[in-house]
Amino acid sequence: MSALSRITTAVMAAGVARQAFVLSGIVRSGRFLRQEANPQPASAHSGAAVRFFIVVPVLREAAILPAAVAHFQALACGHAATVVIVTTAREAAEAPRHPAAADTVAAARELARDGKCVHLHYPDPLGLKADQLNYAAEHCAAQLPDGVPSSQAFLACYDADSRPPLDSLARFTRAVEGHPGADVFHQSSRFESRQQPPPGPLLRFRAAVCDAGALRANRFVLGFELPRLLNRSGQVSALKRALCSGVYAHVTSHGLCVRLSLLDRLPFPARSPLEDMHYSFILCSRGLPMVPVPSLDSAEVPAAVTAQVQQAARWFFGPARFAHYLKDPAARAGWPATVMAASAAGSAAEWAGCAVVPAVVCVLIATGTPPVRVTAGCYAALCAVQVILTEAWLGAPGPPGARLARVAAFPLALGVHGTGGVLGWARLLGGASGAGKTERGPRA
Repeated sequence: MSALSRITTAVMAAGVARQAFVLSGIVRSGRFLRQEANPQPASAHSGAAVRFFIVVPVLREAAILPAAVAHFQALACGHAATVVIVTTAREAAEAPRHPAAADTVAAARELARDGKCVHLHYPDPLGLKADQLNYAAEHCAAQLPDGVPSSQAFLACYDADSRPPLDSLARFTRAVEGHPGADVFHQSSRFESRQQPPPGPLLRFRAAVCDAGALRANRFVLGFELPRLLNRSGQVSALKRALCSGVYAHVTSHGLCVRLSLLDRLPFPARSPLEDMHYSFILCSRGLPMVPVPSLDSAEVPAAVTAQVQQAARWFFGPARFAHYLKDPAARAGWPATVMAASAAGSAAEWAGCAVVPAVVCVLIATGTPPVRVTAGCYAALCAVQVILTEAWLGAPGPPGARLARVAAFPLALGVHGTGGVLGWARLLGGASGAGKTERGPRA
């Protein structure tokens, strides 16, 4: 066997070990999500003590805002909860570049006038989503009734396209009960494509790739996001928490529930384009737990391949700006932060590698030496099992043919995601700093 063949076999064997860990994480996440299929209601005492502000920062989302507010009103029903919509002056400042966008500020103002929500307007046109959230947190803390401390109130952040289950606040209340020393709770998302099946084979092929983008995101949630959060929680041993403390874990700002008293002393990073990834680094550097709840929000993936590439390019800045996070005074300096920065760098490299890995594995299976073919085949088989399990557990219901097409298109969706990572890396090296909130533009 040649030196190249030995090296390739060793690399693929390392990849097989990596995918085995990912598969283990997917199985573990599946058990976690099923552990409370029919949860008991939270105690009356804790339910009365916990107050929620459901905060939705918006930007050019007038078309979907009424439906979003109606859903969040239903979510708040039965709880001490207020729906807060936060518009931004950035929308008016950027209006010439988005002539087709309806006026979100006017839409939010009308909904507030009808008593369906509270409307806040962030006045700085240079502010990003983190600034809208901090602005809302200050307002919410000031609106607490006399005698209610900020330690008993939570900001629950969602996006306009979020559709969390209606028992989500009960889930958060139970998590608060079970983890009284924690300040950050997180509801991960199940992603889906909400486009209607288009006519014509070419359009159906494109739709299948976009639909597979949701499958790819769901695999990440099960295989990476949830296991990393669980490894930092009280649900594992102290030894495992210590061993995993250097792995970069993150929460997203949709499905994020934070105690107002924490936001008072540790607000979201101002002007940060990927505020949730940045905030997660700060929390991890301080050793603060981020407790996942066994429930999933429902979020949407873009309905076009080019839009998914652009979204991935924006989101890539989350792990890729690790050097910036290390310099943030809010992050606690030390070896854990340095190790986490290296972990984030590895995540960024793995992300960009998605652009070529599916094609490389196929080539190795077809043309490699026998040891290379075996290891590459094992790699592909493990990935296939991951995808099938993810589709079975989190895939959107539909005809068997549509679900099979979603699974078959997964390698292409992985390539789309990786292409966005390569584009994001190029932009980062070119001096860009990210684009901030991903808004949902005008719709039919």
